[in-house]
Amino acid sequence: MSRLLLTALLLIGCGFGSGAIAQTKATEMAGTKDHPMISRYAGSVLQNAAQENFVALRVPSGPARFGSKSDLVFDKSTAVEGRVSSYFYIQPKERTALEVFRNYQAALQQSGFTTLYVCEMRDCDKALIKEHFSSEVLDPRKWADGIPPGGSFERDVRFVSAKASRNGADVFVMVFVAEPNSIWQAPVAVVLVAEPAALETGKVVIGTDKLQRGLADDGKIALYGLYFDTGKAEIKPESKPQLAEMAKLLQANKALKVLIVGHTDNQGTVDANLALSQKRAEAVVAALVTDHKIDAARLRARGVANFSPVTSNASEAGRAKNRRVELVEQ
Repeated sequence: MSRLLLTALLLIGCGFGSGAIAQTKATEMAGTKDHPMISRYAGSVLQNAAQENFVALRVPSGPARFGSKSDLVFDKSTAVEGRVSSYFYIQPKERTALEVFRNYQAALQQSGFTTLYVCEMRDCDKALIKEHFSSEVLDPRKWADGIPPGGSFERDVRFVSAKASRNGADVFVMVFVAEPNSIWQAPVAVVLVAEPAALETGKVVIGTDKLQRGLADDGKIALYGLYFDTGKAEIKPESKPQLAEMAKLLQANKALKVLIVGHTDNQGTVDANLALSQKRAEAVVAALVTDHKIDAARLRARGVANFSPVTSNASEAGRAKNRRVELVEQ
């Protein structure tokens, strides 16, 4: 969850400090701009912001309820993994939370966003919106610019979540607007934008021991340390550590013969995926033979496209798991 969200929730849910702090001197956060997808309310001040390249975020599309273990349960929500940008705005003191919120709603609609969930006033309390956010709080000391001044923002609370398609992928926006209890404070708005982002790969390698155990226990093991660009069969350089572990296994077990099986997700046509998965499997075989001197007679390449998924292809996270190379004992 974005760190800015934590700051906002400390303000919205429980207040900050021993009492309300006047916001008449809110200052713009240096070096930060609005998100290009959604601007601030005219005249407001961007007092804090945070960006995280790859985090998990749950976007409500309905109210939450407490489960059997006092945990929050959403009957309708979307789990998003990717880049999250968060913004904390102090609104013009002469404006109300209602007019700020209505402007955000109109802007989202005009930009082609579809509303997932909206609540206002007591309905937001019943929906446990603040509890949902606070359950994903991080250490406030990690905020780059400290905690924005504020008090207890519990009056005139409004929330909307929405999504739109941008470049073939879903983008999500959440807006929380609240008005403080003190007449000396201005309304605040928290805006979060969640966008799909490529996971930085090459950080996990399956070692020789685990490869051997996988083959002994299941006759196969999925390798997620072999990387290819989308639609291509050339092995990327960050695949070298995983190839080296595969080579160690084969060098230590001279009688072992394996299948190198390429798998894809369900994007594209079956024929194209068959050809691509076959070429990728062949590329792995070629790397083991050429770079690690493994006897080609011990290796066989086979591409099976998307005929054997390990999970649903309905989400990007699922598709990423289905895009894999497997080592299968012959």
